[in-house]
Amino acid sequence: MNLKLRRLVRTPSSEQYALFDMDKMDGNFDPTSAGKLDLHFVNEAVYGSFLLWKEVAEQLSPNDIRNLVTAIVAEVCEPMGLPAEYAVEFFCPDLGHYELFTNALEGEGDEE
Repeated sequence: MNLKLRRLVRTPSSEQYALFDMDKMDGNFDPTSAGKLDLHFVNEAVYGSFLLWKEVAEQLSPNDIRNLVTAIVAEVCEPMGLPAEYAVEFFCPDLGHYELFTNALEGEGDEE
């Protein structure tokens, strides 16, 4: 697995990343979604949620998952000089139960 993080949202105290597996492509030759990471920064620590799709997690051992979460959190936090202490919850939902709810209009801003 060759994970790439793509920042979706950044606020003064949080960030959201989409995780993509660069080794697996979909029908449009785009990397497949592997999960999502949400981080919230406070003075003394970093808190967050790490979602790895069940289909991806099933290919990894529990130790590999622990190492992956630890490495990615360190990669995101260390360059910013954030506290080393963190608490990140790990979830493993399957994509069959995933749905995005939004009120954003499709094609908004596109020329007709």
